[in-house]
Amino acid sequence: MAEGPLVHYNARQLRRVLKGKRVRIEFGVRKLKRFESSLRNLRINDVEAYGKQFRIRLSDERIILVHLMMWGYWRIYRKAETWDRPRERARLILTTGSHAAVAFSAPVVRLLTQEDLDRHPTWGNLGPDPLRSDFSRREFLRRLDARPSYTIGEAFLDQTIVSGVGNILRIEVMFRAKIHPRRKVARLSRNDKRRLTDWTLRLMKKWLEERGREDEWIRVYRGKSRPCPRCGGRVESFRQAGRITYACHDCQI
Repeated sequence: MAEGPLVHYNARQLRRVLKGKRVRIEFGVRKLKRFESSLRNLRINDVEAYGKQFRIRLSDERIILVHLMMWGYWRIYRKAETWDRPRERARLILTTGSHAAVAFSAPVVRLLTQEDLDRHPTWGNLGPDPLRSDFSRREFLRRLDARPSYTIGEAFLDQTIVSGVGNILRIEVMFRAKIHPRRKVARLSRNDKRRLTDWTLRLMKKWLEERGREDEWIRVYRGKSRPCPRCGGRVESFRQAGRITYACHDCQI
C-alpha cells in the first residue's frame, strides 16, 4: 500500500498536468458511469493528497476520491501516447488537451460532495497528515491520547489518529524514537510523544524529498535475523494489527 509520501509525490505529478485544466472524466466503475454526463465541461481546481487518499477537486465543487490500496497505481500519458497498461484496468481516466492521467486497478473511486466526505465515517474521518501544511501536533496527540489501551504500533496504523503512516514508516519511526511498538499509549511520557511526532515528521519528509533512496534510511524494516544497527542487539519480528512488525528487543523499550 502506498504510504503518505508516495501519495503526496503522485499528487504533485497529477497537479502539474491537471490543475486548472478543462477535463474529460471517464469512469471504469460501473456504478459511476451514469454521472459522466453531469461532469462535462468541468475543470480540475486541485489535486490534493490527504493521508493515503487522492482528492480531485472539480470546478462544480464535487470531489473524486481515489484510494489505491495495495493494487492501484497512476500513469500519466502525453496526448496520443500509447498506454502501457490495459484499458480494462482503468478505473478513472482524466483527459486534458495535452495529457491523460489514469488510475489503474484502484479499488476505491468515489464521487462525493464535501458534505458527503465530511460525514463519511471512513473517508472523512482522517487524523492529521504530517505532510500537509495544516498538520496539528495538538490534534494528533489528542487523538492518540483518546486511545490509551492501544499499543503505539496499533495506533500508528489507525488512519483516524494520524494519516499517511503505513507499516514501513511506523517501524522506522519507533526505532528512531527508541520505543517498542508493544508499549501502551497510556504508558508513553510527554517526551516519548514528542520524539514520536518529531521522527514522524522527519522521516515522512525525507521519504518525500528522497524518493527512490529509501535504502539509505530504512534501518530495521525486514531486518529480522540481522543485528540491530544501533546496539547490535536482536531484531525481532511479530504480528501487530495484522502487519509484520520489526523492533529491536534490546534498545526499544
